[in-house]
Amino acid sequence: MAVADGRIFLLGGLAAGDVSTPRVVSVDPATGQSSVAGTLAVAVHDAAGAAVGGVPTVFGGGGARTIDAVQAFQAGAGHVTAHLPRPRSDLASASGDGSAFVVGGFDGGALTPDVLATTDATHFRTVARLSQGVRYAAVAAVGHSLWVIGGQTGTAEGATGTEVDLIQRVDIDSGQSMVVGHLPHRLAHAMAFVLGGELYLAGGRTATAPLTDVLAISGDGTAAPVGNLPGPRADAGVAVVGDTAWLLGGETTGPAAALASVVAVSRSGG
Repeated sequence: MAVADGRIFLLGGLAAGDVSTPRVVSVDPATGQSSVAGTLAVAVHDAAGAAVGGVPTVFGGGGARTIDAVQAFQAGAGHVTAHLPRPRSDLASASGDGSAFVVGGFDGGALTPDVLATTDATHFRTVARLSQGVRYAAVAAVGHSLWVIGGQTGTAEGATGTEVDLIQRVDIDSGQSMVVGHLPHRLAHAMAFVLGGELYLAGGRTATAPLTDVLAISGDGTAAPVGNLPGPRADAGVAVVGDTAWLLGGETTGPAAALASVVAVSRSGG
């Protein structure tokens, strides 16, 4: 997921039949209208996306295997323009302070705790290591901190039962990473976003059920309920435009229960 030129780009993902798709969908947040904008060079799911230099960019992901490709989407087509230091899927990204950050994930055999930063989507530097490596975590940037919330520690397919309740904070300047709080329950596959300078966590799944919860995460790592989504949702693409967070697609219990709807979340409850 990336925001560029006032539009939201949903890059790749899982299509019907639990297969990776190269399709790129563009959404106009002003009207809610969506259209197919083009295709990636490599079909991927469980990738991370961000706008780097105004260009929608996809980091890693999975297909037949976990890959290290960095794909830039321009003029209706994706192009492999660089490679991560190692393959990575089930990861997340966030943007802040002029950089895009690649966080968490799995290299096909082990968790990848290194937090990478890039300003050009070509050169990457390691800025920190997570206190606990996780995949399928929710990640957002607030000021000079990255927040890494929940996730799974298991490396087997699905990894159900290995969800964590950790709220990790990474200081981008010092590289220090620490666990600063705990969620009310263990979860993964949730969505994090920032509205009005405040951090929120929405949806996700526990080991047994999908969630509708919306939590506010305070600066000291305290999590407090503030609302609910209109229905259970996990693994949605998330983008913030103005004072609204957009949750696009996702699923409930797994790929067979995919969602095609879009939820708009605002601090006023809209």
